[in-house]
Amino acid sequence: MENITLETNENIAMDIEQLTNGGFYPLTSFMNYTELESVLEKMRLPSEEAWPIPILFPKPHKDIRSGKTIILKFRGIEFAKFKVDEIFSYDSKKMIKQFFGTDDDEHPGVKTMKDTTNQFMSGEIIKFKKLDEILKVEALEPCGMKEKIKDLGWKKIVGFHTRNPPHRAHEYLHKTVLKSADGILIHPVIGSKKSGDFTNTAILNCYKLYSKIVLPAEKSIMTPLLTYSRYAGPREALFTAIVRRNYGCTHFIVGRDHTGVKNFYGKYESQEIFKDFGDIGIEPIFFSEPYYCKICNKVTTEKECKCGKDGFVEISGTKIRKAIVNKTKLPEIYIQKEILEELQKLDNPFIN
Repeated sequence: MENITLETNENIAMDIEQLTNGGFYPLTSFMNYTELESVLEKMRLPSEEAWPIPILFPKPHKDIRSGKTIILKFRGIEFAKFKVDEIFSYDSKKMIKQFFGTDDDEHPGVKTMKDTTNQFMSGEIIKFKKLDEILKVEALEPCGMKEKIKDLGWKKIVGFHTRNPPHRAHEYLHKTVLKSADGILIHPVIGSKKSGDFTNTAILNCYKLYSKIVLPAEKSIMTPLLTYSRYAGPREALFTAIVRRNYGCTHFIVGRDHTGVKNFYGKYESQEIFKDFGDIGIEPIFFSEPYYCKICNKVTTEKECKCGKDGFVEISGTKIRKAIVNKTKLPEIYIQKEILEELQKLDNPFIN
């Protein structure tokens, strides 16, 4: 029986990369019906291991049946082989509501999922080529990251998830955890994102610069994570922690509205979800929203600073964006001058 050849998109390619390199452990392939039902209902696989989000391969409009082998191409290069064991349908409306907690089209994840078929495939994956070689980016895999940690002798390693360039609030988080940790993994996602988010070039250029001028070289590693943003709030917060565990981190930063979007999730809902999952093998570090205090003359939080609202200055992402677009200066209480200048150099640091 002749194999089918299929050109796949970046999201599927990134899922395959993480499923086969250990980044999505305990998952090693796309979910079947039983796994999907279990994850949506209780955020655990049938094995009872914590896993909060669907990882699915939508069935393309081709004559694909169970038992077929598909040769998957990405950017014209043979990337992986997929042997289809199961093809199943799932109620899209039910999945969207359970996954995102909303069916509002204003939610970017909802809109994307509504545009996807409700038929999915599961089966065995054999990868031919590493994705970073096709994308031409340097990205550490879990085994490479763990080897690096071992060589450095780090015991307490804090993971940091981001889809934005660093500003002063991020800097506060990083410097605070480094007071008690051996090292920090700066791990920005560089897969697909929504319109208005920062481009990969903007994020990576800024973090390379930030790693030189702000973070101590002997206590930090910056490498991109080959996955994409789901905007799923609490469920995705738990997912981002589990992935960093697989990359060798012992602790993980969870800030305000972690992996949320607009006002779809509560300010600290992404922290509260961890109360029900004490068995994920990584310890969350929770932060309230950092702000600049005019009285203390530093970035701080309500937990640390008792000066009250009189000294409070929000580290506003909107102000930073305006300064980038208008190429104007901004007080360094918001963002490092060099980082702002790096963003202002780019023709367009935002996704259209």
